[in-house]
Parts: sequence; structure tokens; C-alpha cells
Amino acid sequence: MKKTILLLLLNCGFLAAQTKTLITPYGEKVNIELSPSTDNLGNHTATETLNLDTHDIDNVSTIFIKKDALFLDKNSGNSNSFSLNKNDGTFGIYNSSAANNPLSIDETSSKTTLLSAQITKNANNFALSPQMASVAVSGNENGDVDWKPLYKVKGATTFQVVKYSDGNSIYNSKTFNEVPGLTFTYTAPANGYLIIETNLYTVIPDAAANATPTSVKTEMAVTVNGLVNTYGTSLITTTDSSEFLNGGGDVPEFTATQSQYLVLERGTYTISVRARTADQTNSDVGSSVGIYKAADGTQYVSSLLLTLVAN
Repeated sequence: MKKTILLLLLNCGFLAAQTKTLITPYGEKVNIELSPSTDNLGNHTATETLNLDTHDIDNVSTIFIKKDALFLDKNSGNSNSFSLNKNDGTFGIYNSSAANNPLSIDETSSKTTLLSAQITKNANNFALSPQMASVAVSGNENGDVDWKPLYKVKGATTFQVVKYSDGNSIYNSKTFNEVPGLTFTYTAPANGYLIIETNLYTVIPDAAANATPTSVKTEMAVTVNGLVNTYGTSLITTTDSSEFLNGGGDVPEFTATQSQYLVLERGTYTISVRARTADQTNSDVGSSVGIYKAADGTQYVSSLLLTLVAN
């Protein structure tokens, strides 16, 4: 009976300390460590995979990974994975499905390389996909990205339209008349300056040029909504047509003009190229503007080109 009482007293005392010595009924002393001061994990080398059984790891200071940190899909039916790795000075995110690094960072230059990229939100955080051919620009001083069509980026120059003449203006007309194919209505997609360029061929028919040597002055006018925006002129002094380009045919002269016109978004503008024979030394010899036909059959066609500088 005395031994039993001794055992009970020792057990009660043993609950209040980390280590206790227990005396068995046979007089043996046994040391028992109730709560070890360390878990000994720090100097433990695992011999098999550590299974935390879905538990977390908290209060981690630094994690050292010498190979890959592998991320599996939550969907167990998908065996593809992503992994973080560093190899020969390049940090990468590896995609097992594509068998490449879609993102990599060089440790020396800090240059980041993307194999592909997609930005679906603009600076205002609207979940809108960019339109085809839009460009990414800085949306604010923080460098947030915004998507805009190029023709709405201030200072950007974008091609708008090109037109070609399909005939000639009225021969030897003293009044301005249209060069066929170079009159149309333009709708501005954004505010800006419309750059209007023309490449115009003035011709005197070979038969008329050989009739009487003469000089002919031709005037060309580019109009916007009926008002002259710019003028161009040409002066042709006729001679034997064999001395002209390609050995004959119509006697040509080339004139180029350039001007600008302020346009507003969604505004409509009727643009026209007109021509007239302004002056000549022989009233029977005139000119027209449009298509120059060389003796070898080559055609040189007048054109009108529009580009927009966004404002």
C-alpha cells in the first residue's frame, strides 16, 4: 500500500515539470521527458517525403530552394504544373504543358522576358478587352496601362486613305473642274490634323503639243468642304515629244502638294482635287490632270493620300 501512494505522489509532481524521475514499485529510477524544449527538426535530415497532411507552415523566415518549387493544379485531373526555378543566373517560371519558361529574369541585367503577354484592364480598371490594333500607353503618372487605338494617341501619325484618279480633268478648261476619282467624303475617327498629300500628273496631248510649240500653265487646287486648302501649279513648254519621258506619248509634268487641315472626331469633310488650264501661249493647246500615258503603254496615275496626326 505504501508503494502505491508513492507512485501517485510522484505522478502529480511530474505534471508540473519538464523532466521527472519515476521510482517504480521495484525501486528502479526512470527519467521521463514530458515536453521536450526543442522539436529537433532543425538538425533532422528527412529520408522520405515530408507529409504535412494538409497542415500549414507558419512563421517562416526564409525558404531555401535548390531545385524547383512545383505547383500542381487544384483539379487533380490536370497533371500539368508550373514551377519556380533558377538556372545559370536566370530565374524562370516553367510551364510543363508548353515545356518552356513563359517568364524569365536575368540576374545580371534584370531584363525580364515574356514569351507572350495579355493585359485585359485599362488604367481605370475597366474589365474591357482592347480593340484590334490598339496600343498600350501610360494611362497616368503612375505608369498604369491604358489601351487606345493608335489614331487616338496624341502625336501618332496613322494612314487614313489613298485615292487614285480614274480619268482626266476637262481638257483646256479655264475653270476648275474635278480630277475624276479624287473627290470623296472623309469622316475623322479622332481630333487632329489631317495631312493631305497629292501627286498629280499634268499632261498636254501629244497631238496638240506638236501642232504649235507653246507653254501651258496648269493650276491644281485641293479643296475641303468647297474651300481651297492648297494650290499647285505646273508649267509645260512643249517641244518634240521624243525628248520626253519614255520616248513620247503625252507631254507630262509632275506636281506634288502637301497641306494640313484641323479635323474633329466624327466630323465629315468633302475633299476634292480640281484642275484648270490657267494660261497658255496658244489658246488651242491646253492641259488636263489625271493619268499620264507613256508611249510604251505605262500609265502614271495621280493620287491623293491622307494621314492623321492625333491631337
